[in-house]
Amino acid sequence: MDDPLDIDLALWGKSRGLPTRYPLICHLLDSAAAVEALWDHYLSPGLRASLAGGLGTDEMHARSLLAHWAGLHDICKCMSCFQEQDKIGFSQLADYPEVNATPKGHAFAAHVWLGQLLSTLGYKVGRTPSPAIRVAQLLGGHHGTFSPFNHHEFRYPLGSLPALGEGRWEEQRQAIAAVVHELTGRPEPPQEVSDAGGALACGLVILADWLVSQDAFLRKRIDAGLPERGDADCLERHLTRSRSAVPQLLREAGLGRLTFKPGGFSDDFPFQPNGLQRSISESLPGLIDGDPGLLLIMAPMGEGKTEAALHAGRLMGEASGRPGYFIGLPTMATSDQMLRRVDGFRRDRIEGADSLTLLHGMAWLNAAYSPEGEEIDVLTHDPMATRWLRGSKRGLLANLSVGTIDQALMAVLRGRHNVLRMLGLVGKVLVVDEVHAYDSYMQGLLKTLLGWLGALKVPVVLLSATLPVAVGRRLAEAYLAGAGCRDQQVPEVTYPGWIYVSPRAAVSVPVDSRERTLRVETHDVPIAPDGRPGRLSALREILAPLLREGGCAAVICNTVAEAQQTYLMLRDWVRRSETAGRKPPEIRLLHSRFEAQRREQITQEMVGWFGKDAGDGRPPAAILVATQVIEQSLDLDFDVVVSDLAPIALLLQRAGRCQRHPALDGKRPAWAKDLMRLVVLTPADQEGTLAIPRAWPYVYPRALLRRTHDALAGLPDGVVAIPGAIQGLVDQVYDENFDDETSPCLSDDVARLADEQAKDLYAQMAAIPTPGRVGDLSQLSGDDFVSEFSTRLGADSGRVVCCTVASDGQLMLGDKPLPVVEAGGGAAKKWFTKDQVRLVMSNTIPVPGTWLSGLSADNAVPPAWADSPHLSDLVVVRMSGDQMSGLLGDRSLWLSAELGLSEFPATAG
Repeated sequence: MDDPLDIDLALWGKSRGLPTRYPLICHLLDSAAAVEALWDHYLSPGLRASLAGGLGTDEMHARSLLAHWAGLHDICKCMSCFQEQDKIGFSQLADYPEVNATPKGHAFAAHVWLGQLLSTLGYKVGRTPSPAIRVAQLLGGHHGTFSPFNHHEFRYPLGSLPALGEGRWEEQRQAIAAVVHELTGRPEPPQEVSDAGGALACGLVILADWLVSQDAFLRKRIDAGLPERGDADCLERHLTRSRSAVPQLLREAGLGRLTFKPGGFSDDFPFQPNGLQRSISESLPGLIDGDPGLLLIMAPMGEGKTEAALHAGRLMGEASGRPGYFIGLPTMATSDQMLRRVDGFRRDRIEGADSLTLLHGMAWLNAAYSPEGEEIDVLTHDPMATRWLRGSKRGLLANLSVGTIDQALMAVLRGRHNVLRMLGLVGKVLVVDEVHAYDSYMQGLLKTLLGWLGALKVPVVLLSATLPVAVGRRLAEAYLAGAGCRDQQVPEVTYPGWIYVSPRAAVSVPVDSRERTLRVETHDVPIAPDGRPGRLSALREILAPLLREGGCAAVICNTVAEAQQTYLMLRDWVRRSETAGRKPPEIRLLHSRFEAQRREQITQEMVGWFGKDAGDGRPPAAILVATQVIEQSLDLDFDVVVSDLAPIALLLQRAGRCQRHPALDGKRPAWAKDLMRLVVLTPADQEGTLAIPRAWPYVYPRALLRRTHDALAGLPDGVVAIPGAIQGLVDQVYDENFDDETSPCLSDDVARLADEQAKDLYAQMAAIPTPGRVGDLSQLSGDDFVSEFSTRLGADSGRVVCCTVASDGQLMLGDKPLPVVEAGGGAAKKWFTKDQVRLVMSNTIPVPGTWLSGLSADNAVPPAWADSPHLSDLVVVRMSGDQMSGLLGDRSLWLSAELGLSEFPATAG
């Protein structure tokens, strides 16, 4: 570097909360050092290969390039409108020219200014995606969104953006750029920067920036001493000290390398593998030596698919240099259940860096994951994950993560910081459980995600017991298309079995499975005057043996209101019935409309009653009335399952809770011996014709209900052979071809397909382009909370908190006052503590969005909640009287520990 201009240390980069202003050049060099440390100590080998491949170079060159770029990301904080935010610091810049121009953000200014700078370093210039333009754009996106490229701005940055300032402002920017280039090794320009490479590079720069922007780190650096001068020698010494300090920063954040203990399936789990698990353990290793691929496992309920996926994911992750998992599930409840299983697995099998994050909107309420007592914005270390990893948008950076599938899908929504989510996903194996549970919109987003992961050579495992063949094929094709193998044929799954597809392999492997016979009985039930099925007469007949001889039954209803009414009718019938000297059956209700803490309490009680490890805790006689909440990922076992008519895939999932565990067969009553039995309640009119209740089409498409009804009617002797008949039944109901145009179901079928096609189209609109089709990085950007671009189309719901009113007018939650003042009070802004927010959120109840219209002033939250990200969107229901009744708008509601929140009191029925 020839006669460099000294850097002005009065130009600050960080100041908020610090005892002194932190020089801009020091922050830039810290960021460069952080990238180097992340590359050396955190990024998995596979992720490093993806980054290097996206930059068209080898790994050591990629490391230097990325450190150089990180050292430039905030360079346009050397700009009057930024520096004058600190009036005292700005007064020290007297020899800088005054800039009279509209202020602009420093990230956008970097996007405009850096292209020309990079061109002087030899970066190719041209229309996007030339390296000069793409790198300028990705660095301008370090706040999470990318600005559209403008050629005029690129050619004339100072003229296009007067806020940049000329004279000494420009001299200092050039000097800073020269010093950063020199101290990061003067890396040669890349010949290309792919769209995926640009996205991942931006994610890495964001991660480095966030790490070295922490107040605690900056205070330590200030205490250790800042450079005395801005010459190259002093700044090089600062960079050397940063390189020494950052590895400890990574360790404190929980960012490190993950390794597994070596071994086979029996080392992963303390039991011998079944046919499915043995097949994968023996055959998969010979297929994964080379390019990573996608594994789709299709096997009946209760066949150990989770263990098979964890084992397969370990093998695939090790082979591809991407150890670790993100396990995506349909719901928060299923995610909480999976967390326990993964936590046990990691404690036995993990070496090296060991962080496990739980990712969904209410994860911090999970007491096993999030400790009590600290303030919401000051989370502390716990055995699963560090405080830093549990911060907003960081959870996917952990080597092990469990959460709702939404957390992964947000990586391909056009939202802020999606590239950071992508960075977290690309370093590990993606496992998606219950693939059948997602509608066409979410399947569309998943196809886009699979395309990106295929392009970036990320292993994927998909699990389902009841996935239509056509849907599975489309998901596998999306992955292969991303990997550049559009013409490769996806083999058919021989159910039960698995397929593995990659650029080098396409195999289908059938497996042995426990053969069982499911007897399916259908009972017609009339439609009552209120439009709901009249179930009681049929349930009396079905459950009479349980009252006489004992046993455990599940009764599953399609809506919460119907489950509540059914529970009340069964409760009163059981109380009035003779039980031949036996203790009357225990009866419980489980659905989504309980307070969060009460629902978790009931769920754990039911696992204790009906789980495989229940032992003597299994009641001699019990009935659980529930909704769909028990059909996924809850490991429950009943002697008989009774269900409302539902789409066949979900009926089979519910049937999977019937006599699930052979170890419990000795406890079954005589009437349930050797008889896996599903009873389907079919609503019918007076002529015995299927009559769909008016509320059900809001839950399930009419076409699938009618097709399922017809499929059940056609079962030979009412028997389903498991596993042999499952796939045929699923494909029959979900068939997308209509041969009989005179069928009375045709209009329903057309409406269903039109709805699915519309949802797929919405997914294409909401998602980022597939890899290789991103010209301008701004195509990856969007707003965080645009309703059309959510992960669940039309998810219209809210949460209420039911309070009582004390004699002095204070709102109460049980015997505790509702928190209405932030902890600490006083003039300084204070957050509600976690205990305060936990108290409220653990008493919240989800309700349909239709319930939230026409709210009254009594439903408004306390004014102090307005600034709380957790409390501001809640709705208050003031309850009074012995039966805890209140108004939500003009809707009368009752709350009880027995029924949850309902539109009728617990004494009704």
